[in-house]
Amino acid sequence: MPVGFGVSLVVRGQTVDPEGMLATLTRDVTLNNIDVDRVGDVVWFTADELGDLSVLAAPLAGWWQQHGPSVAGGVALRFVGPDGVTELTYSKPELAVEQVQRHINVDSGQLYGPGEAPGPIRRLTAALLRRTRNGFTASELLIRDEGSLLCVALAGRDLDDRPRSLEFQAFNPAHDDYDPDDDDGYCLVTEHHVPVVQGLVTLRLTPRVLRLHLADGAARTWGVRSAIYPVRLHIENHEIEQLRLQLRRLFSVGGDRLPVPKLELG
Repeated sequence: MPVGFGVSLVVRGQTVDPEGMLATLTRDVTLNNIDVDRVGDVVWFTADELGDLSVLAAPLAGWWQQHGPSVAGGVALRFVGPDGVTELTYSKPELAVEQVQRHINVDSGQLYGPGEAPGPIRRLTAALLRRTRNGFTASELLIRDEGSLLCVALAGRDLDDRPRSLEFQAFNPAHDDYDPDDDDGYCLVTEHHVPVVQGLVTLRLTPRVLRLHLADGAARTWGVRSAIYPVRLHIENHEIEQLRLQLRRLFSVGGDRLPVPKLELG
């Protein structure tokens, strides 16, 4: 079943004509297995596999950055997916591609035809589960090493097909572009794109669960009802070993300069 997302660029309340972006995209990017459809000023991208959409991150980030996004939030790259609308309003330029890639991974999903979306029973069950237990079930492991930034992400979907994700990020002090003044330590980001810096007390990996013990401030920021946040792992055994390896690496890049949580990774 194809997956995809829609995207538009809104500058100070006005949606930008995407014609220039589309011209650049079709000229500079090989759109193998990606269908492009424009509806007004919203462009829809669909593909058979989520990974096929990754080539869109750089050109979409470039389109966004050309319009000078700032912390004031007047320039928004807007994504439309099965879970609704999300926006990117600001990023450090060197992290813009990474931010757009994360939005593509989280916001893309199955594009339903009439009557194909999850029914009311599944939606109600998923809503009740979210109220009664923290965390989610991950079916995909994503690892990206951009040289200056290492990202380890787990992603999955609820019964109602709502995307869920958790991403660990850390700067690499050994990289030429590293600036210690910009590094506050490791960062955690959920599907709601809410970042928490140094928000862990303990991180524990059991055979099929990655269990986070959140600091009080992190739990409040995420709005979760418990400081224990489990991510159940429905991924292959070799992927769990890769998760273990990359988490060890991520929490070691800062050396002794920045605090890290207690790690129980086996």
